[in-house]
Amino acid sequence: MPDIQFHVADAGTPLVPYWTMLTTAGRAAEGLRDEWRWQLRAVQQKIGFSYIRFHGLLHDDMMIYREEADGTPVYNWQYLDSLFDFLLEVGVRPFVELGFMPSALRSDEKTVFWWKGQISPPRDMARWRELVSALVRHCINRYGLQEVRQWYFEVWNEPNLHDLFWSGSQADYFALYQATAQTIKAIDPHLRVGGPATSNFDPDGRAPWVEEFLAYCAEHALPLDFISTHPYPNSWPMDSGGNQRMAYRDAKSTCQDLHWLRNTVDASVFPGIEIQLTEWNSSPSPRDLVHDTAFMAPFIVQNLVWGRGLVDSLGFWTFTDVFEENAAGDTIFHGGFGLINGQGLKKPAFHAYRLLSKLGGEEVAAGDNYIVTRSADAIQVLLWNYCHYTDAFANGDRSQLTEHDRYRIFADHGPLPFKLTVDGLAGARWKCTHSTLDRTHGSVYDAWLAMGAPANPTPDELAYLERQSGPTLQVSWCEGQETLQQDISVAPHGVVLVELQREY
Repeated sequence: MPDIQFHVADAGTPLVPYWTMLTTAGRAAEGLRDEWRWQLRAVQQKIGFSYIRFHGLLHDDMMIYREEADGTPVYNWQYLDSLFDFLLEVGVRPFVELGFMPSALRSDEKTVFWWKGQISPPRDMARWRELVSALVRHCINRYGLQEVRQWYFEVWNEPNLHDLFWSGSQADYFALYQATAQTIKAIDPHLRVGGPATSNFDPDGRAPWVEEFLAYCAEHALPLDFISTHPYPNSWPMDSGGNQRMAYRDAKSTCQDLHWLRNTVDASVFPGIEIQLTEWNSSPSPRDLVHDTAFMAPFIVQNLVWGRGLVDSLGFWTFTDVFEENAAGDTIFHGGFGLINGQGLKKPAFHAYRLLSKLGGEEVAAGDNYIVTRSADAIQVLLWNYCHYTDAFANGDRSQLTEHDRYRIFADHGPLPFKLTVDGLAGARWKCTHSTLDRTHGSVYDAWLAMGAPANPTPDELAYLERQSGPTLQVSWCEGQETLQQDISVAPHGVVLVELQREY
């Protein structure tokens, strides 16, 4: 039983809430839709991320670049302006992923996704430089230099995945980065640029291309303001038939990846640069049924708390199931990445971020399954009970995972009991609030199962499910006593936030 004991006046250390640094979405053009926008507005109202990243800003459906018959470039900023205006209105800045290639600049016809993002290097690097320069200058002219200096410009997405996201070589990507970074810095040296935005870690525990990229930038004296990569906690073994499977690394893999990144950057010639992890989730599959479950809440909380102080962001991929890499999801809970599903229902993952957003700016105590923080007149105690996958599922056997049975794949070790003792409460009245999130308290997927799992819920059924989404609350008061003692049991896949608010 974890024993948590502290005094309300205990010294603490600053806690940087890096979990609200970055959120993500599928592609830029989806951000022109009403449902995408009202979902992001809801995310900002309840959580409040600082930046958002997405693919496809330069894809043809954003209409930014084309060429006349004689080769004259034509720029159109209408859709970009609509999207960026909205983002800034709701208090989130663009984390600009420069990609994919406009078809007028492609050097081959290879594409990715249902929407056919062009993945080739530019046929003309000078034209690419002109496009990047025009885009950055337009943003400065519209939003002001001081605003755009606070943005990030990331060059491409996962170029190490050959013929999936990049049809060129590593050398081709490095040349693209060099041209892009030099172009941006020539406009203003305080604009921030980085990469290589590579995919999940290699089996040997190293981020693809990161070491080579750092060395290339050092050798060629290239500007580099941040390193980006995507530490998904997965591996890709081959089965006996030679088929690739999606497997899962151990429960500490994300934290180990963050330590590796921190140590690698610190040992490089760029020790002061930021580490911006621009995609992360329990897996990189947009049809992973785990994504809808209560498992995601302690998965998010544990990894983000364990990773504090190591990196500058760990951007959850994605905030919404309005997402079309493999076309739209066929069912209401199809395993999409989102914090919110396509119908606007908030999943346990959303509420995990909501609870994290309530933590104070000072860390008082922490352990493997808890963290205690303080704000001006309140104490927050966040507890969780994480259950990792069974060995069979972690090694790629998905036979126990179905649409209506998604929990047999976890090694359930039962409820986790905590003994909480808080001293120093005398002389004030304290409001004590317990927010409980688990399979029977606020998991909308489990509520959907309980109501009969309708394939296409009616508006009334969706309204009912919305009311079932989110932690249950229990309130009590503590007055005239020095010490508060509570025994708290956290269910498997559960998260509990205890808030002690001083009343005046």
